Amino acid sequence: MNLPPQDAQLFFKLFLAILAYTNRQLNVVPNVSQPTDLHRLGTERTAKIRDALYAHKELFDRFIAENPENLAADELQIVASWKHHISDEFYLMRYLKKYAVFMPAKKADRLYGVLGLFDPIQVVVRGQPLPVLLKATLLPFRDKIIYDGIVAPYTILFGKNIRADLDATYNRLKQREGIVEQLINAAGKPEIRTSLKERASKPAPDWKPALAEIVAQTEKMRRADTAEQMATLGLLRAAAYLAQAAFEQPDEMSGRLRQVRRALTRLETMLYEEDF
Repeated sequence: MNLPPQDAQLFFKLFLAILAYTNRQLNVVPNVSQPTDLHRLGTERTAKIRDALYAHKELFDRFIAENPENLAADELQIVASWKHHISDEFYLMRYLKKYAVFMPAKKADRLYGVLGLFDPIQVVVRGQPLPVLLKATLLPFRDKIIYDGIVAPYTILFGKNIRADLDATYNRLKQREGIVEQLINAAGKPEIRTSLKERASKPAPDWKPALAEIVAQTEKMRRADTAEQMATLGLLRAAAYLAQAAFEQPDEMSGRLRQVRRALTRLETMLYEEDF
């Protein structure tokens, strides 16, 4: 879930360079003029310079034009791409194999797959239980998305209902929109690539025959020794029909879902009554 170490080193080389340039132009923090000066600053003062840079986007173009650090062309292109940064409050929703997933907190319209730098993002947020509300700035780094090295997590624990709502939004966005994995193209222009494109290149198997067989088998399961067993078989049968409808008759899914809920309620009532 991290950038390769050499890429993380490159990021900090470039980011400290433009932060030092920003401070030379705006004098946000006294006595900081070179990239090495930033090593002795704490997060709070570094964040002030960072915020000043984002508030004065023209500094990106001026830095690139002057090139005070004699950076290579491909390095300048990386810096130029940071004009397309995304600063917001996010919910950190998942740790996947490829990246951590951020979801905007104010307008949950996309999911972003974000790589860590030297430390995994889970370490950066001190292992807080998910979801974690935090402030962060996302940056393109070639064909990946990273954060700018400064993240501010809130120490908030969410209740069961809020977590359920956030999970529902996460699952809906992941299914319908995919996870944004790239913010710019090879030319440095804004271009969104999501996980759905990768999924489209790998079509799922045809599950219809298997589901038809499962439905047929559950139809045979209508006898059991106890009422609880009968209720679980009813729930299994309803779930099988719901899955089949999803693949063959989506317009019938709402009706099949109601059957699942009725079967689940029947089982829950039976188990609840047994406790008293």
